[in-house]
Amino acid sequence: MSKSKKIIDNPTSAELLKQFAAFESLEALYKAFPFARRIFPKMEDAFNEFNKIKKQAEILGAPDQFNERFANLGWIAYESMNIEVMQKAINICDAEGKEPAEQYLADSYGEEELKWGILRFNGNRHFGKRVRLAELAREDYLAGRYHACVPLLLSLLDGLVNDVSKHVGFFAENVDLTAWDCIAAHESGLQTLASILTKGRNKTNEDAISIPYRNGILHGRELAFDNKVVAAKCWAALFAARDWAGALDDGKKEPKPKEEVSWKQLFKQISETNLLKKSIEEWKPRVSENIPYLPFEGDLSHLPENTPEHAVAAFLDHWCNKRFGLIAEALLYFTDTPKGKKAGMARQDFGNHIPVSFKLLDIDDQAAAVSHVIAELCFEVDGQQKFKEVSVHAIYQDLENNPSVRSMPNGHWRIVQNSFSDIIHAPSL
Repeated sequence: MSKSKKIIDNPTSAELLKQFAAFESLEALYKAFPFARRIFPKMEDAFNEFNKIKKQAEILGAPDQFNERFANLGWIAYESMNIEVMQKAINICDAEGKEPAEQYLADSYGEEELKWGILRFNGNRHFGKRVRLAELAREDYLAGRYHACVPLLLSLLDGLVNDVSKHVGFFAENVDLTAWDCIAAHESGLQTLASILTKGRNKTNEDAISIPYRNGILHGRELAFDNKVVAAKCWAALFAARDWAGALDDGKKEPKPKEEVSWKQLFKQISETNLLKKSIEEWKPRVSENIPYLPFEGDLSHLPENTPEHAVAAFLDHWCNKRFGLIAEALLYFTDTPKGKKAGMARQDFGNHIPVSFKLLDIDDQAAAVSHVIAELCFEVDGQQKFKEVSVHAIYQDLENNPSVRSMPNGHWRIVQNSFSDIIHAPSL
């Protein structure tokens, strides 16, 4: 891989390294003139902190190192990949060889990793449409039914790329999976991976494979593809495609005009990243038995604000009082839909069966950005009360509608409409 083709040469990484070089020059100048230490005695602390940051920045080279070792095996680096997993896989590969490194990587795609990976689907309308199938694939994968999840994941990958590119699928000969300033969409990433997974498999093979060769699997020539390593590589490819789609959403298909980044902005970005990481590490789910206001019914002002239970209670209150505009504002959407159209859609979906009251029964904090609130809805049907229990999914998003940690400021809770499918689409209760 030539220097011009390295991921570390992407504009974001390159600019950061340029800033580091400038700061190092300043440090050398500071040390060269003793009087500067007398004038700016606290600068020494700033340089010490900078050197710590620079040490951490060595991780910028990890994606290139990862792809150099694993791309030809069907693994590639991508933005949302756990950087510690990436680095450890590199270390295992160098110390023990590729086989134990691959097994470690496959094991890293466990229940928690898949939960967060699929959650990120909600930020893109094409991926959001496929959450149901991705969840089914996850169930099969965690149960060891690799024969079922691998073809489904390959199918999802192909269709998603087709929808996002508006041109061709992942496995097409002329697919373009590159994007500017994107790890997953670097030419050593998805583009290379696609060329490997589409290799022809012209003979029926009964021996186990470790690469998800699409043609051989879907055309019935590979008869021993059903193993964890192959399945994990499918998940990795799917999550990498999500990062590629995110780069396109951010306008990164072509280079942007150069934007100067000040030191103030740089340290602000580092601070925000560290805060988010710290918030994720410190987050712990609540124990419902320790929540004093459960079960809850009555005045919403008695619930703590900016909590999933407050958001769900407000949503159900809007439903009881036929406030369809506010219902529309509270829902999670995968597409940019005009406000008026959202209200009309909410009226159509939620207007058939209107609850008269509700009660919050339990709260299940599943992740830092996800909670399920168990509620009991009361309906009046033919003069009699009917009760329906629902598990309402609430997702915490930042100002750009990406999943975020609930302790981060300026976020909001959104309600997943599918939580009510059994009620709103029922012909009668």
